[in-house]
Amino acid sequence: MFTKMTTPLYKDYDKRLYLAYGSNLNKGQMAYRCPTARPVGAAMIYGWELVFRGVADIVKSKDPNMLLPVGIWEIEPGDEYELDLYEGYRKSGRGLYDKIKVSGIMTYQMTRREIARPATSYFNTILQGYHDFGLDTSYLYDAAGWAAHEENERNNVFGLEAV
Repeated sequence: MFTKMTTPLYKDYDKRLYLAYGSNLNKGQMAYRCPTARPVGAAMIYGWELVFRGVADIVKSKDPNMLLPVGIWEIEPGDEYELDLYEGYRKSGRGLYDKIKVSGIMTYQMTRREIARPATSYFNTILQGYHDFGLDTSYLYDAAGWAAHEENERNNVFGLEAV
């Protein structure tokens, strides 16, 4: 049987901020995964946008006025360790996500680049997170709609128009 690690591998800080934009907005999910994480508040970050690559990701926008709704958590080293595992982060750079800073706050960005729509259950987990943090869900629906459009275009090998 597996148990969650309670002693962090590294302890070079006591607490830090973590910026969530996908399923980690869901307070129930974060309470299970990172029991000492504490929600600090919501924010809108200029110049970034939400995309889906099967799962949520963020990209630097070409439009500096684009907004990314986020939730901000205060996390401890053990929480960061659990997030690293969940996100598939590897210090070697060969993981699913890289660790980056956006507006000076730690978050994750996918190494994969293909746009793909999310599974309904995953989308609903994020939707609950948007409600948990009081975020405008139109950004979430726009990103999911764009992912569905991109996926349909990619699968339309004959260039046929939809009827």
